[in-house]
Amino acid sequence: MGEKLVPFKKRRPQDTELDELLRSLSRTQREIEQAYNRFNFTSDPDLIESCVYEITSLQCRYNYLLRRVKERRGGAALDALPPSREM
Repeated sequence: MGEKLVPFKKRRPQDTELDELLRSLSRTQREIEQAYNRFNFTSDPDLIESCVYEITSLQCRYNYLLRRVKERRGGAALDALPPSREM
């Protein structure tokens, strides 16, 4: 008996810039969670203020990276990422 050939879907060329953007987005999301944890367990007013600035800065970076990913993929590929926390 002859073998049945199964056609393969064409693979898209590797988009290294998109891969790096997604890694940076994921890393920034983890950093935001860590900053929230520090904020939640800090009682010193100066450290609280520092955490607020850090969270704000990280959220700005997250928004920038998210915008760049949407530009690269048309906005449809972000379903796999959990949403960022808002202050």
